[in-house]
Amino acid sequence: MFDDIDKIQFLLIAAGVIFAFWARKCFRPKTWISIAKNGNALTPVAYMDYERPGDAPEMHLTHDGINKPVARILNEGEKERPEVWMFDGELDDDSQNEYRLRGFIDEKGIIYKQNTRGQEPKAIGYTARPSSPNNPTIRGERYWTSFWLDSELLAFSGAPNPNDEDPFRRRVAEAHLSGVCIRDKRCVSTEAKACTAALFYRLYGPKEEQSTIYKDPAYGWRDTALFTSIVYSILFLLLYFVYACIFNKPLLGNDWQAVIILSACYFGLWAIIRQIKINGIENGESFQPQLDLLNKSIGHRKTDYIITGLAVLCTYFAFNYYDFDFLPLIFAISFGISRNKMNKSSLKPWTIIANYDEEHNDIDEDNEPKEFTQLTPPSGNVSKTFSWHLDKHLNKNITGNITLGFNLDDLNIEREENPHFMQRKNKNKQDSINYMIKKMLGNKEMMERSFYIASYIKHESRIAHLDEMETLQFALDFVQEPNIAFVQSKDSKSIQFAVDYMRYPDETLYDQEGDSGCKSLLAAMLLHNMGYNVLLLSSEKYQHSAIGIEFSQNSWIGRYYSKEDIQGNLSSIEFNHRTFLYCETTNDGFQIGHIIPDMRIDDFETKVELLVSAEEDGEDEVFE
Repeated sequence: MFDDIDKIQFLLIAAGVIFAFWARKCFRPKTWISIAKNGNALTPVAYMDYERPGDAPEMHLTHDGINKPVARILNEGEKERPEVWMFDGELDDDSQNEYRLRGFIDEKGIIYKQNTRGQEPKAIGYTARPSSPNNPTIRGERYWTSFWLDSELLAFSGAPNPNDEDPFRRRVAEAHLSGVCIRDKRCVSTEAKACTAALFYRLYGPKEEQSTIYKDPAYGWRDTALFTSIVYSILFLLLYFVYACIFNKPLLGNDWQAVIILSACYFGLWAIIRQIKINGIENGESFQPQLDLLNKSIGHRKTDYIITGLAVLCTYFAFNYYDFDFLPLIFAISFGISRNKMNKSSLKPWTIIANYDEEHNDIDEDNEPKEFTQLTPPSGNVSKTFSWHLDKHLNKNITGNITLGFNLDDLNIEREENPHFMQRKNKNKQDSINYMIKKMLGNKEMMERSFYIASYIKHESRIAHLDEMETLQFALDFVQEPNIAFVQSKDSKSIQFAVDYMRYPDETLYDQEGDSGCKSLLAAMLLHNMGYNVLLLSSEKYQHSAIGIEFSQNSWIGRYYSKEDIQGNLSSIEFNHRTFLYCETTNDGFQIGHIIPDMRIDDFETKVELLVSAEEDGEDEVFE
């Protein structure tokens, strides 16, 4: 097939292509970031861009379709102190592009959490090499097996402790830099910056992890071996067709050198396809799900045996009838199959569901609301007890008493992520309320206490044989004084006397105080969890907030009030062609439908509706 000149030219071209892709990888390095989860096992979640001089490196999630950086690392101050600014908002919302300072790492490798309340930054972790986990450093560990091109550095929580028998149980993240990274030795390394970003991502990143688009490390090789065999086979057969059908010549004949050269082309093609996979991950155009599907489809043991047996038969026929023509093809197929058998994701068996209806029924059963007696009380390192009475005008002596646990670390994080505490720029009150409600509806932990209280109120109401009107008043009494004290935010020490600060319900419950906005948001979430459509009302004119409960003329309200009373003596408002009855949440004694004297419900210009079906149907809140 080949003469000597052709062989040399072909070999040089193949070597040049392989070297070009290798050099591109080495001199344009990427830092791959993994986070320790589930028994301290490392899970790949992100990568960091190549750090150009004068630019801020960015941390990108390796999730399908998401290109927005979740963290940026800026070098600030006279000393080298890379600061981590985490993205603050919804990743899939293009309208929000705000970042918030979370912390930094110093030149010794100590990671500090930024305290936004004017206090000194707090040391929460450090970076160290795998071989010396108790010696903080900003320099990653390099290995001779990779020609010192790869560098590995770990992030640990807490402080270095030489007496710790297993410091790796405190491992938080790993940064793996692959390639040549030339930097000033006085500066913090790229892998140290990546570890710092990973630690803060674990603290402040999305709680619900999105689907990861690859099973093995993004820089791995095995998952592309089988696909490379398929592409190689197509190209090889096209080449064979040209020689056999057009030139009427054998492709290789008995030339062993040609066999070796064409077989080596497989590895060059493998490097190219692997690089295409990595570029797709970085640009949000990954074909990894299809790649995993291909690998798993061939990953059955019987199929592997059949393919291996056919490869042996092909080898026999190739030697006897076609000389060496098909040996590179047989090698490529056999090699791809063997690499795929070592790929973890391809070895996992398929999960088969009998039918859709069976699966749907199981989901409905899991999501069915539990009775209060089946619920586990919220736990924490601090307990708060609440005690309140049903209003006297209903002539029923009912007392509620409930104890809730709070985790102070979680509560502090919740406070720091409060949009009012963060003083978001260009965010009006309605946008902040929208953000808070959307976040709570998507976070079961933030809804846990309000759901537990709502279940308790319904449980106690059934035992006491309260009707619907009395149950609603019992829930309203919970947020009114004296159970939850009415305190203006500017007079509240627990929130550092912040002005116009609306607490999350957990904050209001822990502080056992709040202004009208805080108490109204708590009441809205309680009634929402009890199954009512609620309207959150706010007035700039009165600097006051309240709620509305949807009702119809033939519902619970008709047992207590006539149509004339509802129209004349009670405060109600029309919204989206439905009627809501005003409810005051501040002082004790306010009944459903009664408004503070000299106030008009029409002056409440901000309205946020919580539909009970919104969470189930996947809709957002409705605003006016």
